[in-house]
Amino acid sequence: MDGWETQLTLVKVTQSISEGDLVTTETNITFQGVVQPLRTEQLMSKPENMRSWEWLWIHAKSGSLNLNTGDKIRFNNKLFKVMGVKDYSLNGYIEYELVKDFQE
Repeated sequence: MDGWETQLTLVKVTQSISEGDLVTTETNITFQGVVQPLRTEQLMSKPENMRSWEWLWIHAKSGSLNLNTGDKIRFNNKLFKVMGVKDYSLNGYIEYELVKDFQE
């Protein structure tokens, strides 16, 4: 990935309940990586009704992003949900698949 990655910033969005109220916390995460659309071959493995949704593919240096399946992030003012994590830390990076999350 050396030479391909750039400095990127995502906003991790977490929600919790405090005294019966929904509390949303947003945390900026800056990391070295690459963000691109999911490849057509990868989209074909998704359920047919989800193929036209907006999907992102993120490659980040190991230890710099630390997202988990189900986490929500904001990128370019759009909310996404982490749908998959692949750990290639032996090669120095982690791969994430994200799908645009439902918004009212």
